[in-house]
Amino acid sequence: MQKFYRINHHNTLQGLWYDYNGQFTGLIHDDFSFCANSELRMDFDENLVGYISAVPQDDLYRWFPVEDILKLQEHGYGIHVYESDDVKFCEKFQHTLINQATAKLVETHVMGTDGKVSVVVKI
Repeated sequence: MQKFYRINHHNTLQGLWYDYNGQFTGLIHDDFSFCANSELRMDFDENLVGYISAVPQDDLYRWFPVEDILKLQEHGYGIHVYESDDVKFCEKFQHTLINQATAKLVETHVMGTDGKVSVVVKI
């Protein structure tokens, strides 16, 4: 199993572009416009239904710099680590997606103000 990292809400697993049920919310464009990638539009693609955005660890900070993650944590969002072998690559947005139904949430991370992960909760 490969590990993938995703920013979503701790309680609802809501993402910043789409909710957990695949409905577009655009929260990143309105409520979280401070995020570095808030201008990126992730258009609906029926070929990706059932998959959620998640990236290898070394890509996480390209999508969400430390400053963004720290601010998002104030709103209940954080780093979630999933294991999955069912992976797709979205050429249009240059990132990976994992199968929502079969991916397993294995850890949540809390980042300290120093920009380092200070708490890891294994699930």
